[in-house]
Amino acid sequence: MSTFDTQGMVAGYKVNRPLNAHEQQHRFNIRQAASDKPHYDLSLIKLNSTFVECADKWYPMRGFVAMWGAAFASLFGYAFWAGMEDLFNTFDFFAVVLSLGEFTLFLAGLYFFTRDAFTYTHYPIRFNRKNRQVYVFRRDGTVLKAGWEDIYWTIYGHNIGTHDLYVVGHVMNDDKRTIKETFALSTTDAGAPGEQNLRSLFEFFRRYMEEGPGPVLDALKPTPLIMLPGIDKEKESWRFGWEVLTLSLNGMLVLQVLMQIFFLPMSLFRWIVMRTSKIPQWPQWVEDECRIDPDDPWVRDGRHRA
Repeated sequence: MSTFDTQGMVAGYKVNRPLNAHEQQHRFNIRQAASDKPHYDLSLIKLNSTFVECADKWYPMRGFVAMWGAAFASLFGYAFWAGMEDLFNTFDFFAVVLSLGEFTLFLAGLYFFTRDAFTYTHYPIRFNRKNRQVYVFRRDGTVLKAGWEDIYWTIYGHNIGTHDLYVVGHVMNDDKRTIKETFALSTTDAGAPGEQNLRSLFEFFRRYMEEGPGPVLDALKPTPLIMLPGIDKEKESWRFGWEVLTLSLNGMLVLQVLMQIFFLPMSLFRWIVMRTSKIPQWPQWVEDECRIDPDDPWVRDGRHRA
């Protein structure tokens, strides 16, 4: 029977299940190029000769779940409060049932809000090319460690109105057929063009792990390397959060303008999420295994914009 792990924003990913046909069809071979043009999609936190670290799938959309959770809680909280006066004045079975339903939906809205706020600002993923390990910061603050060659890399797709696609890493059980744990890289896309974008995203990390920082940065040219602004040390500003949301529609100027009706309030909730959440800190054993050489010429972090 499938169950859910703890990695998702609301329900998590389905685990303890076999791979589906889509996942088997779109599996990546880490020995073969997934694309001729790698890209990192503004997800990099650190890069050096030892490891590259990126943000998780949920980072670009932080604030969305909090905004709708707060709206849900406010709507049904007000409805419940407004109906209490009638309950005190006269007992009505239907009104009791309605009030219980409203209160339940109010609690559901609060739950959604706290799945986004009061958590961590992001959930970093670190690819160590020297020891061939991948480290994933879980939602509960623990760390998943898995071998680069042992992870089942693929494009995961599911239908929720549109066909959402994203790159996932499955950690498999000993039988090599059952999914034990899942994590996802930062980009979500849709359709055939989206699939190609995801191949380019995975190719960036594949080429880093297989060839090193020099070749992958050369392959990016003439695209500049723009790192996230030190989110491992300080919380992002409201302006940067708004830019992240707006750049999700990069290249579509008209849509960027029209979507400000959602992006502006969402950026406020994103700011609240970041202010109420903790910056993740890798445990010392991870830092020890990912030690950077003091004279490493490939160090790139939030200070680098090219």
